[in-house]
Amino acid sequence: MYVTYATEEAVVVRDPLTGLESHPVRADSHHHVRWFYVLLLVVIAIAAIAGIVSTMAMGQPQVAFIIGLVAVAFFSRIGC
Repeated sequence: MYVTYATEEAVVVRDPLTGLESHPVRADSHHHVRWFYVLLLVVIAIAAIAGIVSTMAMGQPQVAFIIGLVAVAFFSRIGC
């Protein structure tokens, strides 16, 4: 038995046993969002590498280390 109630966005179904809501989803709607996230992460990674290389070329290894440290922290948070 499911409990159904309507919100402004959609009809939401709540499972009384687990208490979790299930929303209606269009088929393949999340596929394009996933590609957008992958593209965004690739752009961020390229920007981080370019920042590290350019600051090392300018002779500022401390700043390059900080950029690399922030990039590694960002991608480790995304991966875990």
